[in-house]
Amino acid sequence: MLLSVIMSVFNAEKYIQEAIKSVLNQTYSNFEFIIINDGSKDNSLEIIKRFLVKDSRIILIDRENKGLVASLNEGILKSNGDFIVRMDADDICLPNRFRDQLDFMKKNPNIGVCGSWVELFGEGFKSKIWKIPCNSERLKAELLFSSCFAHPSVIIRKKILLDNNILYDESYIHAEDFELWTRLSDVTNFGNINKVLLKYRVVEDSVSNKADLALNSRYNILQKIFNK
Repeated sequence: MLLSVIMSVFNAEKYIQEAIKSVLNQTYSNFEFIIINDGSKDNSLEIIKRFLVKDSRIILIDRENKGLVASLNEGILKSNGDFIVRMDADDICLPNRFRDQLDFMKKNPNIGVCGSWVELFGEGFKSKIWKIPCNSERLKAELLFSSCFAHPSVIIRKKILLDNNILYDESYIHAEDFELWTRLSDVTNFGNINKVLLKYRVVEDSVSNKADLALNSRYNILQKIFNK
């Protein structure tokens, strides 16, 4: 069964090589790897091209900067797989991530989105395990307070997105995943695999950390979601 791995890249030269290797070295190999170079100004594109010539599963989209939300939607619409797998350019997949998540989705056809526990790590950061709830009703209840998935850990049934005309909403920038889960919660069930399948890098210049600095803007966006 074909998976479509979608990764948006913007100035990620420091970590992208490790991220790409962790995808290409998966024990489950039937996937396409859509990498959107979102107007990077560093050496990210050159690094991607070095992998591109060696592995035909990589599909490179290189263009001007449009932002993460536009990149993810573009990747979804151009994908050919039955499932969408999210990946960030500074994270690391454990080798069995794709196989374990695909097996879970096959065994649970009523679940449209599946994440996993993640290991939080980074320079100057003490590593710890984020054990996210796994029960669908509990995960939907979590949406009253916060996002119920580690965004780059998820696999999504593509049919659920297309049949319900659901994509990321650009009016919820920096909380686009949280808002997406609220809409998907109306049409499908959720799950998380109760083991670590992704190493989630905590960096000072990450999108979420930058968003936290703009507290007023982020609060207004989150308030819209809570009201819904």
